[in-house]
Amino acid sequence: MRTRSSRLSNLLLITAVAALAPMAACGPGVVRTASAPPTAGSDGIPVEPVSSLPKPSDRAAAGDGAVTLRAPVSTEQVMALVRRLFEAFHAREPAVIEPDLDDNIVDLRSDGESARARWSVVNDWRMRMKGTQAFEQLEVEAMYRPQDVEIWARDELGLPGRPARPVSMGEGDLLVRIPVATPRVGADVLFGDEIKLLLRRDGARYRVRGYGEVVPK
Repeated sequence: MRTRSSRLSNLLLITAVAALAPMAACGPGVVRTASAPPTAGSDGIPVEPVSSLPKPSDRAAAGDGAVTLRAPVSTEQVMALVRRLFEAFHAREPAVIEPDLDDNIVDLRSDGESARARWSVVNDWRMRMKGTQAFEQLEVEAMYRPQDVEIWARDELGLPGRPARPVSMGEGDLLVRIPVATPRVGADVLFGDEIKLLLRRDGARYRVRGYGEVVPK
């Protein structure tokens, strides 16, 4: 026989269950956060967005943001190119300098700076070299002095006391001014009193884009 306390306990349990039932029915479900689905490739695997790199340049200003800078070409490389030019004349063989020439060479002597194909310039040099034996009689060191060579960037030209800026000179180009130490040997005229080279960058090197000799009138 159940006692009064036993009946009271059962009554309290039934009351508690009845009170909790509505709360369980109204309780929150599983919460999921909505998000945009990742971009998928053809095989269904998410693909990370591809970021594009800025175009390489030689210099940058403070407000340019993200910039890809190219490693500068050393002055030693430019001076080595100048020496190869005179070595070609000394050897009387344009093949020494031909790999350093651009496809088209601008004539820096003309006002319009007309361009000629590389093969045409090389043929003229070959005829000039083969027709003057004095080139091989004169050592390279006697043709020019490296300490006299001037290398100018585009923005440095056109000012008083400086060389004129070639019309065809672009951003990143260099103008090299080479005073000739021995332009003549006896009656043979080897060079003008000054040679100018317009150099244009090609990857990690420069190529001769323009050539001109200053001959006194």
